[in-house]
Amino acid sequence: MKEYIKIYSHPRSGTHFLEAFLAKNFYDGENLSSEGSIYYGHWSNKILLEDGEPYHKLFGSHFFPDKAKIAKKSIYIYRDGRAVIASLWNSKFYNKELEGISFSDYLRKEIDWIGGTGQEGYPKMNIVQHWEKHIEHWINLNNKDILYLRFEDLKNNPTYVYNKICKLFYPIKFYKEIIFGKKNLDPIKDKVGLKPNAAKINSWEQLFSEEDLDFFYSQLENTKYLYNK
Repeated sequence: MKEYIKIYSHPRSGTHFLEAFLAKNFYDGENLSSEGSIYYGHWSNKILLEDGEPYHKLFGSHFFPDKAKIAKKSIYIYRDGRAVIASLWNSKFYNKELEGISFSDYLRKEIDWIGGTGQEGYPKMNIVQHWEKHIEHWINLNNKDILYLRFEDLKNNPTYVYNKICKLFYPIKFYKEIIFGKKNLDPIKDKVGLKPNAAKINSWEQLFSEEDLDFFYSQLENTKYLYNK
């Protein structure tokens, strides 16, 4: 069985965007589908995707690393927490009993899932804390088999990200392309994924009030995983 790159992430961090990027630029024409229906969304209201997911063989998990089976070729992608939280709220990936919850209330409420929204759990933390801890736990592994990527780099400089992936996981291909050149890169312009948003880097700005931003920053141990344009 072919060993594909596997993607790990916090929910709404660009997982499906990266899957599409890998599929088009590294595995073009290969069958990467789930080959069957899958469920997604919050555990209280899972949605059936009857046709499956086209690049599911590239998905690792949303688990914290202690619960994940980490592949030999692994990427952990992370994204500014403000954009992650805005995307989760916009996609309504929260308990069905919270239908209609305001963004401000969602931001401050303790979550009832852990790792991924499909996994029921009560970690006694809000979404801001969960996002930061998820990244910290993965990055603190310091695992040489894991390439850590920022979603914003993939959007802004896909060639740079392509070269990082290629050099680490497919070095022969990388050095051949230095000598002979490579085919045109597909940066993925279309919306992809489950309940896709526009995937704009700073789209979160229209949701956060000044008070929301103050609360968000107050919950962080540091700001190094945020993206500053």
